[in-house]
Amino acid sequence: MNGPLFNYILLARTAKDSTSFDPSMLYLILALVGLFLLVLLLVFTRARLLPLIKLGYINLVYGRFSFEFLEFFKDNNLRNPHNNCIKDEISMHFYTFYKARRDALFFTTETKIEFGDIPFLMNYKKLIKVKGEPECINVSKFGNHRVKLVGFNETLQNLKMKSMFYFLGEVFVMGEYHFMDISKVRIADIISPLSGKYLKGQTIESDNFYITDPQGDKINYENNGFSITVRYYFRGDAAVNQILDQVFSGVGDNGQALIDTMKHEELLNRF
Repeated sequence: MNGPLFNYILLARTAKDSTSFDPSMLYLILALVGLFLLVLLLVFTRARLLPLIKLGYINLVYGRFSFEFLEFFKDNNLRNPHNNCIKDEISMHFYTFYKARRDALFFTTETKIEFGDIPFLMNYKKLIKVKGEPECINVSKFGNHRVKLVGFNETLQNLKMKSMFYFLGEVFVMGEYHFMDISKVRIADIISPLSGKYLKGQTIESDNFYITDPQGDKINYENNGFSITVRYYFRGDAAVNQILDQVFSGVGDNGQALIDTMKHEELLNRF
């Protein structure tokens, strides 16, 4: 058994065992290849992956209707995922209370001006709890102060319109009703309730007029021939007034603060 035949068999078995394949080596090679492909993928997708992670964080912490969420799309040159409430700048809707048209009429009232059942200075988060998620949104900045506009599609005396709420920081400072298709609107149906509540039913024949109450709060009615807008402007908080006056009161001089604000708004609206 220890002869030449046994030695031949032993040598053959040794040669066979030395050429057997080790599966652990295959797993190591596959792991290295997978790791290389993963690194390669991260390198090429980092420009998109990191912003998506940041957006997910903003959505989780601040919400998808927050100023931070909308500003992310502006900063990354992306389209706003929400509908815009207005096509022009937010500043122009405040501007109308600082520079009236020449043909405007002016009235005073003893009745406190109110915007429906939503009190001025209401917190933004509380409004969302009351009204639900908005159907449109715009954001801007007046200097270092954030401004947000949210809107809801509603009906008023069977008239389709959009109710809009302007926030300076987190507080409600101006409301607006916007009737988009005046071909289906009887102008008297809008003016008569205003006159009845604030002017004792006085007849008003004007496409642009203002009503001011004893606290300085104002209403502006405007019919531009295409749509009708009724704005309610709050002037009952000194801190809010100071911020807005810094932007709009100098319009008659050089208006640089308003110009700077509009430039910023143009950038914000270029989603």
